[in-house]
Amino acid sequence: MIEFEYFQPRADIRSLVGSYYYCTVENAFADVMRAEIANVRFMMAGALHSDMNGAEETLAAGAAFLCGPTFKWSNVRFDSGTIVFGAAITPLGWARMFGESANILADRLVALRPLIPVDLHHHCNAVIAAPGAESCVAAADRFFARLDMPERKINETFLDHATRWITDPEPNEIDDLLSRVALSSRQVERLSKAYFGSAPKRLHRKFRALHSANRLTWQGLTDWRDIATTGYFDQSHFIREFKQFNGRTPSEFVKGAHLLVRRTLQERLTIIHESPFSLVG
Repeated sequence: MIEFEYFQPRADIRSLVGSYYYCTVENAFADVMRAEIANVRFMMAGALHSDMNGAEETLAAGAAFLCGPTFKWSNVRFDSGTIVFGAAITPLGWARMFGESANILADRLVALRPLIPVDLHHHCNAVIAAPGAESCVAAADRFFARLDMPERKINETFLDHATRWITDPEPNEIDDLLSRVALSSRQVERLSKAYFGSAPKRLHRKFRALHSANRLTWQGLTDWRDIATTGYFDQSHFIREFKQFNGRTPSEFVKGAHLLVRRTLQERLTIIHESPFSLVG
C-alpha cells in the first residue's frame, strides 16, 4: 500500500538535512501524521490532502512545500499513485536555510517557492522533475547546498546542548537543559522557539511522547505500560500526552496497523543519521 525508502544526504549538508525519504503510494488510504521536526516535501505525482493548517488542503503533483515543526497530530489522505520526496530539516538546517524563527511556522505548511530566492526555483523544480529516487537525492543535494547560508549567526553551543537534551530517550526535565547552558531562562526560551519551534516545556513534552512511540515500534512491545516513564504524573496523563503528539492512545497504537508511522520508523533505522533529530522525530 505504501513504501518508503530512506537516503542519506550528501556529506556537506548532512547536518542541515537529516535524511531523505521517497514515498510511493499504490492505493489510496488515510492515516494520521504525528508531530514531527520540520520537513520539505516535493509532490512528484498524485496528491495528498492534509488538515495541518486547520482545514483540509490538497497538494498536487508539482507542489513543493515547507512544513514547520509540528506539536500536534494531523489527518492526511493519499490518492492512488502518489509519490512524495521529502527532506527532514534539522534545527541547524532551519536556521541556516530559512532564517525565520521556527515558531512562526510551527504547525503550519506553506508553499516553498515564495520562501526561497527566485534564482533557486529551477533547483527546486529539478527535484520534482527527477525520474527516480536516486535522481531526486542528487537534485535535492544541489538544491539544499545552494540554499545554505553558513554566514548566518547561530548559537551552535545551545543547539548542541538542546539536541542532546531532547533526543536522549531517558527522562530529562527542563532544569537539566538549564544546567548545561550558561544562559538565562528567557534566553533559552527565545532560542528554543527560534530553532525548535516552541518553548522548552512543550518541546520536552513532544519528544518524550515521540520516544515512547518509537520504543513501542523498535522494541516490538505489546504492552504500552512497559514504556510509560516516571516523567508522567499518572496513567491518564501519559495517555493524554501520547495521543496529543502521536495521534492515537498507546493502546490504539499497539493494536493498530498505523502504516505511516510504523513504516517510517522502521525504515529510518536502515540508514545512518548524523543528526539524531531525523531518527527520532
